[in-house]
Amino acid sequence: MSVSEALFWLVLTTLLFGGAFWLYRTFPFVWTLPILTVTAAVIVILSISGTTHAAYMAGGQYLSRMLGPAITAFAIPLYQVRHHVRKFLPEITLGVGIGTLIALTSDLLLGLLLHLGRATNLALLPKSVTLPVALAISERSGGTLALTATFVLVTGLVGSIVGPRLMTGLRIRHFVGRGVGLASIAHVMGATKSMSLDQREGAVGLLTMVLTAVLASVLAPWIIQIVY
Repeated sequence: MSVSEALFWLVLTTLLFGGAFWLYRTFPFVWTLPILTVTAAVIVILSISGTTHAAYMAGGQYLSRMLGPAITAFAIPLYQVRHHVRKFLPEITLGVGIGTLIALTSDLLLGLLLHLGRATNLALLPKSVTLPVALAISERSGGTLALTATFVLVTGLVGSIVGPRLMTGLRIRHFVGRGVGLASIAHVMGATKSMSLDQREGAVGLLTMVLTAVLASVLAPWIIQIVY
């Protein structure tokens, strides 16, 4: 593919996101979330034009490479409320450990109960981890990358929508409990949702997302070895 074609897909995706972001700001509903509308628009465009995913990723790869720096940029709001995080660091660490262990083991057990194939089950394993790390875990363990991306997207979306309401219904009001709970299941989407509700909760969520990714990278190979 030529450079101009790759640049076309890069620019088109960026413009689509700009339009989707405006749409969500104007009509803030679940179904107008940019991650949904942009994904749907790209799928439709690729289907109509007959463009393969590989051809699209010639330009889209540059956006994927920005995921790492984008996550790193979350350190700024985390630094701004560092005193709150430092005060409850033991509780956050314990919550991350329990949440990560439950997320990883429950995913594998669910796959075994449903008699999923090994590649599908391993793709499901890191669904509660932020996307770049989830893809790395899935690739190294032998999971299907496309399924992993889908599972991570759906988990983050459902978790960020249902999670806050569920915790409110369960009367979980402390910002540490809410931040850890939401980010440990819905990764960056959960942390972003927490940030929109409360800066302290969001900071805890961001730290939880990072610690969950690190811990999952360490625990996943051990758990896979035990199960398989």
